[in-house]
Amino acid sequence: MTGDGGPTGPVYGIDFGTWSSALVVLRHGHQPLPVRDPVSPYGATSVRSAVCLLPDGSVVVGQAAQNSRLQRPDRFRAEFKREFGEPYPHRLGERGFTTAQLTTEVLGFLVQQARAAVAAAPSRVVITVPATWEGSRHTLMVGAAEAAGLPPEIVEIQSEPVAATAYALHDHGLDRDRTVLVYDLGGGTFDLAVAQGTREGFTVLGAPGGLPDVGGIAIDQAVLSLVRERCPDAVDSLRRAATRSDDPGTLRRAIMLAEACTTFKQQLSVSSEHSDLLTMLDPPTEVTLTQADLREAVRPLLSETVDECERVLRSQGLRWEDLDLIVPVGGSSRLPMVGDLLAERSGRTVLSVSEPELAVATGAAWLARGTAPVAAPQRPLPPKVRSLLEAGLTDRMVREAAGHA
Repeated sequence: MTGDGGPTGPVYGIDFGTWSSALVVLRHGHQPLPVRDPVSPYGATSVRSAVCLLPDGSVVVGQAAQNSRLQRPDRFRAEFKREFGEPYPHRLGERGFTTAQLTTEVLGFLVQQARAAVAAAPSRVVITVPATWEGSRHTLMVGAAEAAGLPPEIVEIQSEPVAATAYALHDHGLDRDRTVLVYDLGGGTFDLAVAQGTREGFTVLGAPGGLPDVGGIAIDQAVLSLVRERCPDAVDSLRRAATRSDDPGTLRRAIMLAEACTTFKQQLSVSSEHSDLLTMLDPPTEVTLTQADLREAVRPLLSETVDECERVLRSQGLRWEDLDLIVPVGGSSRLPMVGDLLAERSGRTVLSVSEPELAVATGAAWLARGTAPVAAPQRPLPPKVRSLLEAGLTDRMVREAAGHA
């Protein structure tokens, strides 16, 4: 142990995500070190949560899986976090894998890259999961981590919003008395937490909130709807064919259309307009979308996330004006309309985060190191008082009743 009671060796923070995953290594006297996908041409600091079974029986992960998906679409799987804990297998070619086994492949790849970057074995590992996951899936995740080479005695499971809060309160100078809302818009889900931070640590106020089906994948579907508006017959024809056919060529074209929608989303997060020739459609069609188009298409989804923020605030007897800061994290928070809508609805300062997709993994690493301690959780409100607060009665009398109930 170190002098401050923390782990002596390096620690890992792991964010296993629906779309991408990340591992951050922390060592004493060093900055957080995110592992990189060696196959990515840009040295990406997050790894696509995707696997592909090769003809020789080996499994590749991340960018290597992405690179193989068009040649072997029936052997490629991604976004399987949604089925974590479900009993049915995924078919990759002639073999079946459970979601836990696919998760082990991703975790094993992350650990392999971490050990290549820092040879010493980790002394503690924090893996994050959605706040809605129950204990059985926590146990299954520890088992997947053990199969990936991480001894279970050093593995701890934490919720994603708690880890994101640890990142916000550690990495942005919020180590004084402040109340913050952490808004985590990831690839598959939306999570949020309200926390009070002090120099001694932080307390998450009540239960974190979230939406299980709002994230980058849902935004991609909104982009697909925009594309379909421009060329409905060609898009519908391809989607019908992909639904009822196992033909690799058809599946390949469907994958290419999905990826084109992701590219539109990413480009429109930094550009006012983007055009692409969609050669996978019949006939090939050039489509132009604007940032204004995307803003209008995703506003209902983003409004749901802000509504959920307001629900959680009400449940704690808080209003927007009680917050000192809003911290958006998660890769999908890169869309400029996210910060714009949060600022519009809240009237509060919205922090600009440089690498939002690494926030959860970095927060998990700080938790593993013990330098972002979590205070004892706040005592939950009695059901009667909570129902009054959620109904909008947030005056002083109700708050005092909550304190004495």
